[in-house]
Amino acid sequence: MEKRKFSLSLEHSIPLACGWMNLFPHFLAQTLTPAAPASTGLAGTTTPLSFTQKLGEELPHVLSDLLKKFTDNLPHLAAAIVILLVGWWLAGWIKSLLRKLMTARHVDLTLSAFLSQLVYWLIIALVVVVALQNAQVETTPFSAVLGASALAVGLALQNSLANFAAGVMIILFRYFKVGDDIEAADAKGVVEEISIFETHLRTADNRKIIVPNGKILNSNIINSTSKTTRRLEIIFGISYESNLKLAKQIILTEMENDTRVLPNPSPTVAVTNLGESSVDLVMRAWVVIGDYEATRWHMLETVKLRFDEAGIVIPYPQREVRLRQEK
Repeated sequence: MEKRKFSLSLEHSIPLACGWMNLFPHFLAQTLTPAAPASTGLAGTTTPLSFTQKLGEELPHVLSDLLKKFTDNLPHLAAAIVILLVGWWLAGWIKSLLRKLMTARHVDLTLSAFLSQLVYWLIIALVVVVALQNAQVETTPFSAVLGASALAVGLALQNSLANFAAGVMIILFRYFKVGDDIEAADAKGVVEEISIFETHLRTADNRKIIVPNGKILNSNIINSTSKTTRRLEIIFGISYESNLKLAKQIILTEMENDTRVLPNPSPTVAVTNLGESSVDLVMRAWVVIGDYEATRWHMLETVKLRFDEAGIVIPYPQREVRLRQEK
C-alpha cells in the first residue's frame, strides 16, 4: 500500500511540475516588459496615467507660470531690495547720529545707548513692512501672526516685561545714576550698573546685590548722594543729675573744632526729649557727602570721652518699680 501511494503521488507531481516550468518563461516575459502608454480599450475606456506621467505633463506648465509671475514682479522685488538696503543704511546712520548728539549733551551712557538702539530697531521694522508691501506681499497675515505671538510672549514674560518697563523709567527719569549710594527694595549699596532688567549694587562690605528694576520702582528710593551736602544728626542722652549746659557746650565746641563741619548752616545743639531715664540732646551739623561717615564716628567717640572727663553721665535705661503690700 505504501509503495502504491508513493507512485500515485509521483505520477501526479511530474505533470504539475512540467506545467509550471512551461508557464515560467511567459510570466517572466510579462514582468520585464515595460508598461505601455495609456490607450483606449475596446469599450472606449481610457487607462489612467501614472504619477510620473502626470508630473511630466504638468511640470512645464507650473514652471512656466512661476517664471511669468517672477518676471512680472521683478521690478517690485528689485525696488523692495533697494528699500531694504537704503533703510538699513539709514537706520545705522540715524543711530550713530543720535549717539553723537546725546554724548555731546552729556546724556547718561546707558540712556543714550538704549534710546539709539530703540530708534534703530523701530526704523528697521518700518523698512521691512514697506519693502514687503512694495513687493506686493500681503502683510495682513504676518500682522495677525505677530500680534498673536506678541500676546503670547507678553503673557509668558509678564514679570520680565515689568522689569523692562521699570528699567526704561529709571533710565529715562534718572532716579539715580552709577556711583550713587541708594537704598531701595530692602537693599543698600553703591550703584555699579543700571541695565534694562536689573540694577547692580555694591554693599559696604564689598558684596554684590542684583535687584530687579520692578522691585526698585515699586519701593521707596533713598538716594544718599544725590546732593553735595548732608545733615549729620546724633542724639546723646545724659542723666537728669548731669550739668545740661556743660554737656551742650561740650558738643558745640567739638563741632566747631572739626574742620569737616560746615559753618553754614551753623551747627546746633538742643534738648529733644525728656526720656524715662535720660535727657536727650540732639546734635545737628552739615557736612560734605564724602565726610558723613567719618565725621559721625569721630563725634561719637570724642563727645563720649569729653563727657567722661567732665563727669557727665550717659545713663543706662532705668525703671522705678514700687511694691505695694495689701493689708
